[in-house]
Amino acid sequence: MKAIQTLGTLLTGGAGLAAWLSLAGGLVPMLDVLASFLPMFGVVFLAGLLLVRLRLRWTVVAALVGLMPVAIGVMPELMRAIPAAPKGASPIHVLTHNVWQSNRDPAETAQAIIDAKPDVVMLQEVDGSFAPMLAALNQHFAYRTQCPPGCDLAIFSRWPIADSDYYLKDSRGRKFGPPLLWARIAGSGGRAFTVVTLHYPWPTSRDQAVRRHDVARALTRIDRDALIVAGDMNLTPWAAAMREQDRAFAPLTRMTRALPSWPRAFPVLPIDQLYAGPDWALVSARRLPATGSDHVPLLVTLGPR
Repeated sequence: MKAIQTLGTLLTGGAGLAAWLSLAGGLVPMLDVLASFLPMFGVVFLAGLLLVRLRLRWTVVAALVGLMPVAIGVMPELMRAIPAAPKGASPIHVLTHNVWQSNRDPAETAQAIIDAKPDVVMLQEVDGSFAPMLAALNQHFAYRTQCPPGCDLAIFSRWPIADSDYYLKDSRGRKFGPPLLWARIAGSGGRAFTVVTLHYPWPTSRDQAVRRHDVARALTRIDRDALIVAGDMNLTPWAAAMREQDRAFAPLTRMTRALPSWPRAFPVLPIDQLYAGPDWALVSARRLPATGSDHVPLLVTLGPR
């Protein structure tokens, strides 16, 4: 019994400390990595509290202290305003999926993408075992972007792609900003919009912060009203870096709310995201069944405001 209580004390102490430290991620970037696991710290803390078996009064006190940082980190995401599309709005279906370089069943992944019947598909890590499946997707989507050597991104569309590139371009056609794949799509009813897909490094890499800042600065130089940005951002909503990006991407709104997409076997980390400009509102955002990738695909349905 004493060993169990000792284990419970270690669990509650470790999880509680990690949860509180994660709140300092805005000041100390390395602590922000802890924030990715904030909800899990809450679960571990409660499990440890059950093992300790304190008296009711002290259990309540400990729960308040240990779960407070979890609430502070998670509640803003759950309460965040996302514009809802009006009923009857003509929707577009956008699928984003990191298909993984070491995809264990590329054919299954390709079929899952096709079966979801999206209008636009944005893929990351297409340069691995999934690469042969790009030709299969070509048979189901009339239009596709081209990407230079070293690029691991792809965009497919059932509507014409008027223009695309691996770098954004200004009004004179001059390229600027970090590498990311974009496409200008001529949607139904003459509604044109731009989609961008990207893939950030892991949050443990200093390169991620540089990439985030470069992307945010580049997006300010283009029309963002009808813009859609999606991809594997390796950021969770409870991280200070994600809140910083939400502000930097404004007036875009992140349409994915706490939607776990990794790892495949037991998705707990919401690291795949989709933003949309003020011309768009949300109809639905959902996780699709797992494929051969280590991520699960996300299907986001948007409607015009």
